[in-house]
Amino acid sequence: MINRLRNSKIGIIGGGILCRHLIELLYISEHINPIPNLLGIADSDPDTDCCHFARELGISTTTDYNKLCSHDEVELIIDTTDNHLLSERIKKVIPHGVDFLDHYEARTIVDYLRIEREKKNVLKKIESNVLDNRALGGEFEKFWQYILSIAEQRNTDSKKIRNDLMASERAMAQIVQGSTIPTFVINSNHMVTHWNKACEVLTGYKADEIVGTDQHWKPFREQARPIMADLILDGVDEEKVWHYYGTKWKKSSLIDGAYEAEEYFSNLGDNGKWLFFTAAPIRVNDGRIVGAIETLWDRTEDKKAEEERECHTQELAESERAMAQIIQGSTVATFVVNQDHIVTHWNKALENLSGYLSGEMVGTRRQWLPFWDNERPAMADVVLDQLDEGEIQNLYRNWRKSPLIEGAYEAEEFFPKLGLNGKWCFFTAAPIISPQGDIIGAVETLWDRTEYKKAEEERERHYTELAGLCSIYTALNTSLDLDLRLKAAVGEISNILAADSICIFLRQEDSSFRLEVNHGPGDSSRRKFESADSRSIIHRIAEKNEVIIFENLSESDNVDIGLDRREGLKSLAYVPVSSKENDVLGIIRIGSRHPNHFSIEGKNILELIGNRIGVAIENSLLHSRYIKSEKKYRSLFDNDPNPIFIISTNSLKILDINKRARDCYQYTRSEFLDMTFLNLGHETDVELKKRLDTISGDQSILFTKKKHRRRNGQSFYVNINVSRTSSGDKDVFIATTTDISETVEKETQLIQASKMTTLGQMAAGIAHEINQPLNVIQVCSDYFLKMINKGHDIGEKDLRTLIDDINSNVQRATGIIRHMRDFARQSEVIRNRININEPIRDVFKVLGHQVKAHRVELTMDLDPDIAPILAEHNRLEQVFINLVTNAIDAMDERSRTETLPEWQKRLSIKSYMENHQVIVTVKDNGIGMTRETMDKIFEPFFTTKEVGKGTGLGVSISYGIIKDYDGKIEITSEPGKGTCFGLRFPAIEI
Repeated sequence: MINRLRNSKIGIIGGGILCRHLIELLYISEHINPIPNLLGIADSDPDTDCCHFARELGISTTTDYNKLCSHDEVELIIDTTDNHLLSERIKKVIPHGVDFLDHYEARTIVDYLRIEREKKNVLKKIESNVLDNRALGGEFEKFWQYILSIAEQRNTDSKKIRNDLMASERAMAQIVQGSTIPTFVINSNHMVTHWNKACEVLTGYKADEIVGTDQHWKPFREQARPIMADLILDGVDEEKVWHYYGTKWKKSSLIDGAYEAEEYFSNLGDNGKWLFFTAAPIRVNDGRIVGAIETLWDRTEDKKAEEERECHTQELAESERAMAQIIQGSTVATFVVNQDHIVTHWNKALENLSGYLSGEMVGTRRQWLPFWDNERPAMADVVLDQLDEGEIQNLYRNWRKSPLIEGAYEAEEFFPKLGLNGKWCFFTAAPIISPQGDIIGAVETLWDRTEYKKAEEERERHYTELAGLCSIYTALNTSLDLDLRLKAAVGEISNILAADSICIFLRQEDSSFRLEVNHGPGDSSRRKFESADSRSIIHRIAEKNEVIIFENLSESDNVDIGLDRREGLKSLAYVPVSSKENDVLGIIRIGSRHPNHFSIEGKNILELIGNRIGVAIENSLLHSRYIKSEKKYRSLFDNDPNPIFIISTNSLKILDINKRARDCYQYTRSEFLDMTFLNLGHETDVELKKRLDTISGDQSILFTKKKHRRRNGQSFYVNINVSRTSSGDKDVFIATTTDISETVEKETQLIQASKMTTLGQMAAGIAHEINQPLNVIQVCSDYFLKMINKGHDIGEKDLRTLIDDINSNVQRATGIIRHMRDFARQSEVIRNRININEPIRDVFKVLGHQVKAHRVELTMDLDPDIAPILAEHNRLEQVFINLVTNAIDAMDERSRTETLPEWQKRLSIKSYMENHQVIVTVKDNGIGMTRETMDKIFEPFFTTKEVGKGTGLGVSISYGIIKDYDGKIEITSEPGKGTCFGLRFPAIEI
């Protein structure tokens, strides 16, 4: 490169700092021999520092680089501008044989000359021998640092160039990817580097499948072969291009070195595609091709359009010849006028429609004649004259622009002159345009729409009838009251059928027909509830059960069918009103003062009206019966003497109550509906809730002596009877409660009286029981007085023993008194969780002395692990006292007649579990009972004892108490051998 400068005639383009450095190093420092001859400097700005400097040295400058490049003597052009586009332009204009160095090569020369300059300076110092080793090392270090600074500067420049290059590549990738034109790029190794989204859409191949491969031929060819970009990359060989593309290619007129072609690719899309594609080389600064870019345009639609245009042009040539034949052979009525409004064509179909022959119309301006009485523009004339919209509106009320043909108009009109009764026609007029775009005529086509219009009117009539039926149905559903329903329906029927008179006769229970609704001029002359004569047509229509229509009635006809002459009806329709089972419920008579008012087609509508009114009457009658039934059962419900509750089976929530429930419990209806049934009593009544869950649809359960509360907190006792049933779509409980508070109170009083009697009978035994501890206390007291009177001391041990005796006997006496007091207390019908062994044991706190006094051998076998039951301790103790007392009396009675010396009174009491039940047996070997006695034993006031020795209430009261706690009592007895009472109670879970 340096050798190329020696003795060369050079020109420098760019008058910047690089240019100045180069001049200084070449011509001032003279580092190259022989020195090159600088012919001149070119820069667009003649006032740069370098340009001034050059002129001072006698070097010419110019603003036109073309002038410098075309200098006759120039051998080398050096570009110092760092402008790549300018470099490319310079390369194109320099003459053949002139060398060129770009900006980077120029910088290399400057760096070389600088280093050479520094090297010479260092060598001079070395050759002068004025430097010691240390100084010499410093010079080398300075030289090294100089070279290093140049290298660092070039490295920085290289990094910037590399970054710019990478940014440029990214920008190019974004440009390629963002382009809507299908594009791909290959590198020098024919590997795809870019395959944009548009190319993916066109080919169906994703970028991931193609980029990084040399398979870019796949979307286009069935076998591997070079495509246009490959040919560009390999250097275009026109023979190869001809081989692959034939006559379908050419050089690009826009891009140097690029080629373009158009070809059909059957592999693309469903039916193949026509593509126009251009491939251009990608060059580096030195002109080398390092890649190729190919762009593709889908020309399929354009090709189709071209083919269509060609076809159209061909057809157009034939169309003029064929138009006459087409128009004449068309089944659509058609005529054509030229630009002078003269009829040129009038086809056979139009002859048939209009009644005018072609010979009468062609060559004239009488195209208006078949349609109007007076001359006026036909729609074809409107198109020719290009009338404005206001003028068209004056001629044709129902017109519009054609949505299919540009410049065409269409309209629909009724033409009275056509045919016998006129015809409806839909017609379109379109311009005939010359190739130059001028209107040279107009064609008008007409369609006979008469039958369509009739069908449309029929549809509208049908829709109107349907709408009327809907309005009748709506009117019939406005109220459940039959009279209101019928009046509303009659009003709608009158509007729909334009009737002058409507009467509705309903069948009565005696099969007669009575006028229920009368609408029309006969309102004043006909009274509601007037009956139809049995000989009238009403009865005959009912027998036939079909719609009958009378038209064009005369005066005599009116008399025959029993009508009021003043109504003046000329048409009548009788419509049966039938039930779902087709039974006649009534007759509708619809009348009109106009003859032929009812059509045969309208008969179906009348039948539908009759059927729908029949359904409405049935529904109203059913509703009326339902209301009466509901009132009846509501009356029974509300007037029942006992409170009644309707209860949800799931939540036990109260759903309904009768009046007696409100009076008895003193809650309001809304308060009841916020409560559950359990809220009325003990919410923890497990037994009630559990047994309610077991009720089936055919069961009822009685709960006795349940304690309920009124709103004021007052408690009272009820029996509850619960059954299960369905109400609507859900299961419910029906519960009735009976207030038994008075009965319970009397039972309580009777039980209390029985207790007092028992205590009176046991007074001697109780006195003995209390007397024993009192005797002990008396003895101790006497001993204390005796020792005090004698002045003797009582030893501590004796004193403690005597005090302990006194305390224990006081507690014994206190316990007996407390127990007697508890037993004597009036008890309520409540249920507590108790162990049945406890009241059994307490019996003998009262009767212990009596058992001993009567020499009874007592055996008690009580199960210590027995399950608890729900009962009341005090009341069960009374039951066992009654049973034990009776047993002692029975054994005493046998002892008076017993002859066996070994016989001994024996009483045994046993408790145990069996089948989830708690069982207690009280067994004696007394006198026993006969079957007759056992049958009466539970009756009140029945006794086998002597007068004055028993009330006959003990066993009866015991039976009632046992039943209160869901227990059972069983008796086994044999006269002369003894009796056994067995008590069974349901056990509860521990």
